[in-house]
Formats: sequence, structure tokens, C-alpha cells
Amino acid sequence: MPELKSITRNEINQEVVLTALLVDVKIKKTKNGKKYADLVVQDASMKREVKLWDADEEDPLMKKRDEPPVVELVALVGEYQGRLQLTIKKIREVDGNTVDMRALLPSSRWNYDQMKQWLAEFRDRIETLPIKTLVDKMVFEEPYYEKYCTYPAAKSVHHNFRHGILQHTLEVLKYCVMVATTKKLTQRQVDRLIAIAFLHDWAKTIEYEPLPSNQLSDEGKMLGHIFIGAHSAMNIINSIEDFDRDDALIILNGILGHHGMMEWGSPVLPKTVEAQILHQVDKLSGDIESILSFMDENKEATENFTERLWNMGTEYYKGGIS
Repeated sequence: MPELKSITRNEINQEVVLTALLVDVKIKKTKNGKKYADLVVQDASMKREVKLWDADEEDPLMKKRDEPPVVELVALVGEYQGRLQLTIKKIREVDGNTVDMRALLPSSRWNYDQMKQWLAEFRDRIETLPIKTLVDKMVFEEPYYEKYCTYPAAKSVHHNFRHGILQHTLEVLKYCVMVATTKKLTQRQVDRLIAIAFLHDWAKTIEYEPLPSNQLSDEGKMLGHIFIGAHSAMNIINSIEDFDRDDALIILNGILGHHGMMEWGSPVLPKTVEAQILHQVDKLSGDIESILSFMDENKEATENFTERLWNMGTEYYKGGIS
């Protein structure tokens, strides 16, 4: 069966058969009052919105679930306002145990083994033993390490794929070290900065349910990853002998302030150079990944610009890439 991403204008007016995860359903009405559904389906290559006319709200597939069902669908390939549009002719649920789920879950394009090696190399840059112990306990020990290396970094917007936290953390670590080297930070500052980079999104392994669900957990809804991460780090810091008070305050402020503004969810502002660097490079990593992913999703459209990317507030020019 073809991947969603492989469907092009060459298939217009043809039917395709696909296996995918049904990750979202929105029941709507036409001007004449007839019900239809905008469905979002996903495989490892991409997410795509598909149309289902004459939708039945009582159909079990139209009901919200904790785990997205695996579906097989027959769809007609068409075009609407310069973009490909898939219209469902038939859809049925299939047993997920009969499907290789890796074919349905987007993953980082980076080499997984290489990423884990890089992660350990950044950890080994830390020279202050208590800080290194903190990172070891929270990242490199189980039950945390496997989740840290496999969970997505978000539900949407950026790095919302398998190994997403790992890739995002590595990007942040690389940017942090580059800025620290350029601005000639002390080794102690670098140690703190690396620790904040490792730990700022650590609690997303608790905030989210594992793939393929990727929904907020009860803890995520009630507490959020910023509080969970800082609270967990403080508890472990208190268990480490001779952990310096300034190191603790600076690392905790970096975790709590990494969104940069209170209106963006941080309970405090970044109060140190380390925390401000972390906030800026965290935003850089997320924003650039968001833009590149959105441009990739929009590349089939004939216009020179993408649609408006909601979290960035603008459209993006697609020319001059190749």
C-alpha cells in the first residue's frame, strides 16, 4: 500500500487504498445541513486531512477514543483550491495487532543510535560531579532513559514524533554549547546550562501518554511538564550530597523559566544568563522545526507561499529551496 506522502497529482481521479491511524475526527455540516467529517489520518510519512461525506455520528469510528484506531480506507484523489484532497469512499477498522505500528508512527529522521551516543557525549562535558549525578539520575537511569529517548516532544507544532524529545534536546544542547563557547562562559556556567538543556522537557515523558496516543496524561492536564520537571529535579537535588545551593537555584530557575514569559506558561522569568540562553535556543529549535515541518506538509500546494502557520503568525515562502 502507498504511504500518504507518496500520493501526488499523478493519482488525481484515481482511488488509492491506505492503512493509517485515525488520529482526529471533526463532524461538520454543509450549508444545506448535511453532516460530513474532516478526518486526520497518519502514517509514518505524514498526517493528512481527508473528507468523509454523509458521515454517521453514531459510527464507532466517529467517536473519540483514548487510542487512535487503525483503519483501512479507499479514497478518491482530487484537488481543491490548489491542494490535493482525499475523499473517502470506504473506511473500516482493522486489528492493530496485524499491523506493523512503526509504519504508522512518524519518527525522527536522525539516526537513533547516533543520537544516543551524542546524548552521552554531552553528559560527559559536565565537570561538576553533583550536576552530572543529577543528569545521570534523571536521564540515563531507568525507568526514565527509554522514555526520554522515544517519546515525542509535543502533541503538535514541533518534534511531535517518535524520538522527538531526544532530537529536540540534542538540538538545544548543540545551540547551548555554541553560545556558551562564543560568549566564553565559565565551565561552571556551562555545566549548569547543559543540565538545564537536558532537564527542561524531561517531564514530557510524564505529561504525555506514549505513542500512538500522544494525549495529555492526567498529570499533564493537572500539573504540566514545567512544574513536574522542576519538582522532580528539586527532589533529586535534595538527595545528592553536597549539591551547591547556587547550582540548584540556577538549574531550577532554568527549568521553570524555559518558556520565557509567564503568559507562555512559565511561573517565573529566566533570572540568569544560563536560563536566558536556554529559553532562546529552546524557542529556536521548536520554531525552526515547526516551520520546516509545515513547509514540507504544504509543498504539494501550487502557491508560492504556505498557508498561515498559526503559531508563527505568518505564511512562508517555498521558493529557492532546491
